Amino acid sequence: MISADASVLEAAQKRNREVLELIDRIRAGDLDAFEQIIQRHERRILGMSIQMGLSPEDSQDACQEVFLRVFRYLSGFQSGKNFEVWIWKIAVNVVYDQLRKRRNRGEISWDTHLESGAAEPSSASGVHLHLENAQLCTRLLQHMDALTKQERMVFVLKELQDLDTAEIARAMGISTITVRRHGASARQRLRRALEERQEGSS
Repeated sequence: MISADASVLEAAQKRNREVLELIDRIRAGDLDAFEQIIQRHERRILGMSIQMGLSPEDSQDACQEVFLRVFRYLSGFQSGKNFEVWIWKIAVNVVYDQLRKRRNRGEISWDTHLESGAAEPSSASGVHLHLENAQLCTRLLQHMDALTKQERMVFVLKELQDLDTAEIARAMGISTITVRRHGASARQRLRRALEERQEGSS
């Protein structure tokens, strides 16, 4: 009987093989294969961008930039590497760049729109946020500014995008120990913020 972990690993290996086949087709000039790469990853990258505090419009810009970089640097991608980690690393860097630009322009966080009662990101952008409880997800996003940039990225990638610790470490360029530390700190800060909000409303 195949264990759950073995099944997950087998599914991940199958996805990676499929992506590598698409990459070979792209290198041979098949642009339809690149469109399939976009379709496989666009929704999650858009979701991650919004969960990191970008507006739907900035998230669209970030997503386009991610795929521009993927296309530009695909010739240097080594087939023995994990494509999922590679594209998430690009996405992390692009989102950090967008957050930096927004801060330099003095713009407020998308989270502030949630506090004012605007539509939550999933309905505003058509992006499904990967939590079963949409109301809990909205409350969490409202308190994301309590986290550092790295804590937020770890929380988003692990809890909302379902990456494992090793994948997050490689995508962010940090150690697995640091990923666990940021994850634990993020959960603690968010739990405290939710408890304080509940006490304030009682």
